Amino acid sequence: MESRFFIAPEQLEAFEAAARSGSFSAAARSLGKAQSTISGLISNLEIDTGLQLFDRSGREPKLTAQGRALLQDVRALLNSYSRFEAKSRSLNAGLEESLTLAIDESAIDLKQLVRGLDPFYQRYSTVSLNLLHASGDSAAKLVREGSADIGIVLSQGDYPEDFDFRGVGSCSFVLVAGVQHPMAQQSTVSSQDLNNHLHLRISAAGDQGSLPENDLSDRIWYLESYSLFMTLLTAGIGWAFVPLHIAQPHLDAGAITILPTDFQLTPYPHGTDLIWSRRKVLGPAGQSLIDEISQVIAQREGEPA
Repeated sequence: MESRFFIAPEQLEAFEAAARSGSFSAAARSLGKAQSTISGLISNLEIDTGLQLFDRSGREPKLTAQGRALLQDVRALLNSYSRFEAKSRSLNAGLEESLTLAIDESAIDLKQLVRGLDPFYQRYSTVSLNLLHASGDSAAKLVREGSADIGIVLSQGDYPEDFDFRGVGSCSFVLVAGVQHPMAQQSTVSSQDLNNHLHLRISAAGDQGSLPENDLSDRIWYLESYSLFMTLLTAGIGWAFVPLHIAQPHLDAGAITILPTDFQLTPYPHGTDLIWSRRKVLGPAGQSLIDEISQVIAQREGEPA
């Protein structure tokens, strides 16, 4: 039967510190231990593994080939042990193990979102974050079903009674088409012009017509994501109402243009809300995530035009 041995984290820590610093005395100083303790831990590690990890024939110990072969694995184990300790402390403190965020790209500039996620990660690095693409009403459905903890959505007039929400900003929509589209050549565009051409709309699967748009055309294609959506627009296929934060790069590149209409367009701009269910109490990480996202959106809203 194959024998097994137990390696204490302190042994691995002493080995890694000595390999990194180049001496047992330097390793002892960095770990706040006596040199004899470091020497003993490494000697016991060599006995337990049956390997000579350091060559002690010179003035300072040097890693052997066997020691070099194990060093990266030892560092990986120490990193895993550190993460285990941090997560254990977090769970004991009531911190969530994971959070799921459902994101409607129409409601928020993803660059803004990243600015909120970075400080969240720096503070809660042990919390696993699941980011879900959720166009149209699907973000609210995921929160309602308990499949998402927090949703970023376009404001709705009426949320279910068990929902909490926070209004965090607004986003503007613009009516656009590709520069190759026939309407791009017109000085003004009427509602009849729009009715004569293909309308592209974003919606979740099986949930057509979720965005607050007037049915200005009988010819409608529904898409789930803005990737293919914008590819079709820039190719001159169809027209659409698009959030300005998504349209802007394509406007700057001259691939699409804002259509000048001869009628009033409503209800743009549209509000952005963070939503969560009262049935599932958010812990400190969830509350912090809401605060971080709210803060970056508020900063954006407060920037001078």
